[in-house]
Amino acid sequence: MSVVLTRTALAAAALAAAVAVCAVVRRERRLHARLARERAASRLTAGCMHRDLEAFQSRLAAAMAQRAVLAEADQVLTVALAQTTSVDPHEKGGPV
Repeated sequence: MSVVLTRTALAAAALAAAVAVCAVVRRERRLHARLARERAASRLTAGCMHRDLEAFQSRLAAAMAQRAVLAEADQVLTVALAQTTSVDPHEKGGPV
């Protein structure tokens, strides 16, 4: 009888060890999958940030170029106005 109990106990211990190993392997696979999802989300976020930054810089460059054109046009108009009138264009009022 003791041999049967010993074999039963060994079989139960082996089964318990197998279940424990399966649980550890399953947990490790879940963690691996979770880590892969987190890495993918991080790459996606970084890509979106890079894209948005490039779009912002493009819009900013266009606005700065437009501002430069308007400033130059203002200067040309100021010079032209100063040549055709006897009034300083920066003073209030109009030509006399």
